[in-house]
Amino acid sequence: MSRRGVITILMIVAGLSLMILAYFIGGAPWCADAVECSNPRIEWSPVIFVLGVVVAFSSAIYYEVAKGKKE
Repeated sequence: MSRRGVITILMIVAGLSLMILAYFIGGAPWCADAVECSNPRIEWSPVIFVLGVVVAFSSAIYYEVAKGKKE
């Protein structure tokens, strides 16, 4: 596998990891009977989730821009 493919896969895994962690660890608790349930556990978890989405979608841009040397 080329370096371009490895970095692309790593970017996708990093983005998905950020999204999963922000959603399940930093998100609001699973309850529906109190006002505290509407606030996320970590204040910046929505920003971390969006950063994960940006990293995952940026992998496609990197894959197209980073070309290997001509053979």
